[in-house]
Amino acid sequence: MRKSFKLFIILINLFVLTGCIWLMGPSEKVDNMLSKYVKLDKSIISELNDYLDKQDLTTEEKTRYANIIKKEYSTIKYKIVEETIDDNFAQVMVDITVLDLYGAAKKAEDDLYSNPSKFYTDGVYDSHKFIDYKLSIMESYEKVKNYTIYITLSRHDDIWYIEELDNDTLLKIHGIYNYNE
Repeated sequence: MRKSFKLFIILINLFVLTGCIWLMGPSEKVDNMLSKYVKLDKSIISELNDYLDKQDLTTEEKTRYANIIKKEYSTIKYKIVEETIDDNFAQVMVDITVLDLYGAAKKAEDDLYSNPSKFYTDGVYDSHKFIDYKLSIMESYEKVKNYTIYITLSRHDDIWYIEELDNDTLLKIHGIYNYNE
């Protein structure tokens, strides 16, 4: 009797926990996704590390860049503004505020073009000197940028799934969207 009661409680807990995920509407799914960035969820950090592993950076540069991105993620502020559902498709409009890492990178690049010799070693351009400078600016940059993003979802078997985010939306979430174009 006691074993069956424990099994019953475990099954109820599993149903409640997994059922809540299945029953999420579009806005809740989007909120769940964005909160993973803010909370530095292990899946988000894993994606970040996979991205950094593909970059031509030193170990120290990768570590610094990872810390910059983690800071950006953890300071994201967002508000779900509107949810529109049309049968098995939905769109969620979100106002998002992120660190303006694009502005920081642009400042570093402007400095590179206006004073290139600052990044030379023995008369030759030193990319790591520039990267170090750029990372220093990004580490101390505090300006933020506001965007409105739209996230599309589709419903299959009564479960809402977030569609692949377009490039502009990803760049906005990461704070590196080129808003000067």
